Amino acid sequence: MRSLYNVFSTMALAGIIATISVAPFSPSASAAKAKTEASTTVSAAASSKTTPAPAAVIKKVEQTLKTLTQKTYKLDKGSYLDGIGWDFNVLGTPFPSQLLVDLKGNIHSGFIQENEISFFFEKNKLSYTQENAAIEDLAPQDIEAAEAVFGKLDLPMGELQGVVLQHKGKKHIYEFMYATEKYGTWIGVDQSSHQVVAVNAIGLSDDIYNKGQEAVDEYYRKMKAITARQLQETGVAQAKLLLGIDLNGHTVKKEAFPSDRAVFTKEGAPTVEGRFNSDGGFYSIHIVYN
Repeated sequence: MRSLYNVFSTMALAGIIATISVAPFSPSASAAKAKTEASTTVSAAASSKTTPAPAAVIKKVEQTLKTLTQKTYKLDKGSYLDGIGWDFNVLGTPFPSQLLVDLKGNIHSGFIQENEISFFFEKNKLSYTQENAAIEDLAPQDIEAAEAVFGKLDLPMGELQGVVLQHKGKKHIYEFMYATEKYGTWIGVDQSSHQVVAVNAIGLSDDIYNKGQEAVDEYYRKMKAITARQLQETGVAQAKLLLGIDLNGHTVKKEAFPSDRAVFTKEGAPTVEGRFNSDGGFYSIHIVYN
């Protein structure tokens, strides 16, 4: 179950690395195939291996990883993303591990997956770590909270593939991963409050994988046309429905990269981040913990 969980986890995390992940989900996919498909992106930035990363950039990233994880990692030569930086694979890990690095050698985002622990990075810092969790050790309230989300999303639940325990600052969150033959859904439940704090439903995202350039262009046209006001309306409704929190009074910012990301902020209130589809609805939404 652990290896299968990592296959799906890698594919979900492609959204961290790419402007938009367009990988299909298949429980029968091998780790190698999942890695390849998860890295397939549709982006305004063209990927090219003809512009190698300078040795100084690679060295800087490897030193940063050692400082953040207390472990030594090596990178491949990377794939250049025009105007953005490099997409690196981390060598020697048991599961696919990737980093998006900017032109100055700072880690924009990424993850390293080990057997016992995984590291997640954002803005050149360690965002959180996660480890395996035994389903039999979970409180019934946690499982009930996760399963209740599917009725709210009107999505098939699929089978529970695994659970991990994430450590985000002082918060400890169980992340449940469910899968159908087509896609995966990740649900985060706070260990102490038993409340849902994160939902990532790939089945609600845009499926433009292998649909051709016309479909890609139409996707970007729709995404560009979505306004912050639209995102405010849908975000308030979905945050209340899925997370039980009120985003009224929050300011929403539509991010340029990734192009499907929006952030809701309000002084004295939790920050909420979401990823939206071309209809303006959020397929992923979570409370941000530092």
